[in-house]
Amino acid sequence: MKQYKTLMMALFLFSILCFSRVNAMTHDYTLLGKTIYIDPGHGGPDSGAISKNFYEKEMNLVLSKKLGKYLSEKGALVYYTRDGDYDLAKSKNNRKRNDLYARVKLINNSKCDLYISMHLNASPSRKWNGIQIFYSNVLKENKKVAEVITNTMKENMKNVREYKKENGYYMYSKLNVPGVLVEAGFVSNPNDNYKIRQEEYQDILVKNIAKGVEVYFS
Repeated sequence: MKQYKTLMMALFLFSILCFSRVNAMTHDYTLLGKTIYIDPGHGGPDSGAISKNFYEKEMNLVLSKKLGKYLSEKGALVYYTRDGDYDLAKSKNNRKRNDLYARVKLINNSKCDLYISMHLNASPSRKWNGIQIFYSNVLKENKKVAEVITNTMKENMKNVREYKKENGYYMYSKLNVPGVLVEAGFVSNPNDNYKIRQEEYQDILVKNIAKGVEVYFS
């Protein structure tokens, strides 16, 4: 009887292990083991670009949380520099620089595999439009991240501009992990402004960014 119970217990444990393995394969956890930091730009008193009742800081957070959800579903461990309407400055003196320094410190200390900073663009001219990814050449891997995500997005979206090197931004020159800045559209362009407010378009946008991340790590 004792041997029978031992056998049944062994079979039970074996079935649990098999089910867990099949379940993991079914869920397609392509980003399992990867840590990704998402940085929703601006926040608090820093609204970012503004167009009538449209505030960049709010949309940055919406897009970041949607992106984080998709990445988490693929198995990634996701962190955010902010998850509400606030900045990270510890002092009102030179507040913007303090905020950026705090974001850099969070991301660098995490030793994450990738960061994505989410922003929206703006221009004095209403004609400029489209999604564009910027990278700093502080790390050579940044260009590869920008290239892969851009090309992946181009396969499924029409309004994607060429990725571009940008070394003039304080924050990205201080980061020691790979990543990019995503400018998800121009709030100054009527068409971009309209599309980015639509939930269906937001989902398409972040799904394609997430797919680019998957392709990069593959």
